[in-house]
Amino acid sequence: MTKIIGNEIAFKTFSFLKVNDTEIEIPQIQGKLYREVGEKNPGEISEFENIKYGISKDALDLNREYLNYYNSYKSEEGQENEEFKLFELDDEYSELFDLHHIVAEKNSKLKVILDYTSSSDKDKFRNSVIKVLAKENSEVEVFVIARDDNKSLVLESIGIYTEDNAKVSLHQYELGAAKLYSNYKCELIGEKSESIVDSIYFGQKDEYLNMNYDMIHRGKKTQSDILVNGALKDRSNKNFKSNLQFIEGARGALGSEEEYSILLDDTVHSVSVPLMLAHEDDVVGNHASSAGKLDNDQIFYLMSRGISYDEAEALIVESKFSGAIDALEDEKLKEEVWDSVRKIIKRGN
Repeated sequence: MTKIIGNEIAFKTFSFLKVNDTEIEIPQIQGKLYREVGEKNPGEISEFENIKYGISKDALDLNREYLNYYNSYKSEEGQENEEFKLFELDDEYSELFDLHHIVAEKNSKLKVILDYTSSSDKDKFRNSVIKVLAKENSEVEVFVIARDDNKSLVLESIGIYTEDNAKVSLHQYELGAAKLYSNYKCELIGEKSESIVDSIYFGQKDEYLNMNYDMIHRGKKTQSDILVNGALKDRSNKNFKSNLQFIEGARGALGSEEEYSILLDDTVHSVSVPLMLAHEDDVVGNHASSAGKLDNDQIFYLMSRGISYDEAEALIVESKFSGAIDALEDEKLKEEVWDSVRKIIKRGN
């Protein structure tokens, strides 16, 4: 068992709060190939060579050393492209070290859906690295559907780089893992570029979720919006950190970060640390975070209409998740995600 440190926050606070970073225990790695070989790794995207991103350098080094799946996704100038990839970990393939290069050329549109599932009772380990380069006037949508199980340790590192007038949207559906460590880092470089995060998470049983979002405004008149809705039940534990940062020179930038967590049981543990750092005067930034139990008035209203408490609880959670899930245009895939959510919501699991 190896230990690494990751998900460090941009501005350190009191150490006793235990939010400055996190210790991750890495299991013994077998280094076995995944069922799909994918493409040959061409190396680093040049724009990322001098950018710090990911859970930690150690996590990225592990991905490079044991890489067993690589793929590139590209939309040519003026074109539209959509790609879907399914990854399943099971008894035979219990390790996945996957790397994805997503590049949208000038004036193009690109959508990429990465769907992760797990089966069997064997311990599993996934270390995913996703890098997005959005060139001038391009639009990119990335969907990460994570339906791992309570035998899975998951590391997700997402890095984004935007040029002028580019827009990148990220939708994450974190719906299961014994331990999840997720890191999102976006560099809004180009003028009037934009990045949107609209994601959900659901913790159950003894699951642990550690998530870190870092939105860096560097270009003029850049825009961003981080919206993460979550729910926790049983004895699950969540540590959420987000940082909205305006670098000197990002005049006219506008950013927002919000995280809302529904606590379905008294035995859950929820920590949220929203940060906002401004090195430029001419900017607008908003941040908010809340965690609490279900609204009793809403529960009472629904139950007065003949709905049981458990059904009312499920309806309220679903209403919080609907915006992110509706972004999935594929009806079959959307229903699969809803099925996963409803399975977790169901009492007695």
